[in-house]
Amino acid sequence: MATRHADPATSQRARRAAKWAVVVGVTGFALKMSGWLLTGSDAVFSDALESIVNIVASLGAFIAIRYADRPPDQEHPYGHGPIEFVSALFEGVLISVAGAIILVHCTDAIVRGRAPIERIDLGFALVALSAVLNGITGYMLLRIGRSTNSAALIGDGRHLLSDLWTTLAVLAGLLAVRFTGYSWIDTAVAVGVGALLCVVGTRVAIAGLSSILGAQDPEDHRTIVGILEAHRVTASPTQSLTQASTMMSRICSYASVRHRHQGRTHFIDMHLRVPADMSVADSHDVASRIEREILAAVGEGTATAHVEPCSDVNCPRCGSSRPE
Repeated sequence: MATRHADPATSQRARRAAKWAVVVGVTGFALKMSGWLLTGSDAVFSDALESIVNIVASLGAFIAIRYADRPPDQEHPYGHGPIEFVSALFEGVLISVAGAIILVHCTDAIVRGRAPIERIDLGFALVALSAVLNGITGYMLLRIGRSTNSAALIGDGRHLLSDLWTTLAVLAGLLAVRFTGYSWIDTAVAVGVGALLCVVGTRVAIAGLSSILGAQDPEDHRTIVGILEAHRVTASPTQSLTQASTMMSRICSYASVRHRHQGRTHFIDMHLRVPADMSVADSHDVASRIEREILAAVGEGTATAHVEPCSDVNCPRCGSSRPE
């Protein structure tokens, strides 16, 4: 079994990113609310409402990351990492609720009628500035989240980038109203934003729930299988002496590869079949080397390989060495 512990610098980097996301969320909300008060735009209102979700989600991500960094204890022997998935699930629900509120608001505006939109130019500038902040921050959170394996940061980054697209739609709607004078375009854009948030929120919530239930990460699976394949015997019986020597330190096959991650911590186990004539010490060395290589690729956590003798008559290593 091999274990790779968390890097304190990595955890600190994730916490700093989460703090910055909160600051950007508050700033973006202030800009959009100012834009809504100036213009009275339904679309800008919908964007401002989503910014409230941004703030709550960023606070949730920050709290989740701090809690997830706690070391394992007697009650939580596998650590506190799943809190990040709970944060992602909560964020998805909030996004969907915000979308539903926007749709209700737009329905009310359609039924009651709406006032004309005013001071579009100044409102456009304020909303555009918030879009720039969200775009830069969303990209940063995704990059740092992936490098630190933080589900909370990744979820928050995706949310901010989806918010960027909705903000761009709002800006396009304001321009359309500015040059055509048709106020209904603004309400139509707001309806589109609300519907999009419902869809995005549902997807984020499903992804968080799936991770809580222990779903395997497809990218991690490809990485692990790729490493196992690289250590597998593939040579033919007509190999050279150098190839034969290399085969002595390889596994014959593998099975029952399972993995999951709790926040930034991975738990991996697998069965490795080694040549029947390989010594216990050699098989342990091979397994340990594979465990360390896997953890170096996926990040911190624990990898456990169960070693068993190969009994496959068609194995390139064992089949050719069996007595006739």
